[in-house]
Amino acid sequence: MSKIEDEIAKAWRCAAADLGIQFTSPFAVTISEHSLDGIGFVHQFGRRVGTIISVLNEPSSLAHLIGKWRNEDYFISVLGSGYRSYDRKRFIDTLNDWQFFGPDSLRPVWYTGEPW
Repeated sequence: MSKIEDEIAKAWRCAAADLGIQFTSPFAVTISEHSLDGIGFVHQFGRRVGTIISVLNEPSSLAHLIGKWRNEDYFISVLGSGYRSYDRKRFIDTLNDWQFFGPDSLRPVWYTGEPW
């Protein structure tokens, strides 16, 4: 992981601890013929299973798949350097925009589902 990718993964770990969400880092999955490696995975946000996080202009970038790859279970996000440090409001806004797909019993109390 590059320095920026490591900082973003750390910020998401902070978000997971503060916001009560599940985050796994690093993350790799093979879906059909696609092997996807991200710096992390946010469970149950973005799609049914969750969101694979990558970083723009870094080795993890999955930007080449945006608009070309569709999957009902996984969402891909390509984040910028603004996610290098944890900002509660920014991360909540991002998660609300991605939407929560988990069971009602696991829905965070701060979640509004309000998109950007």
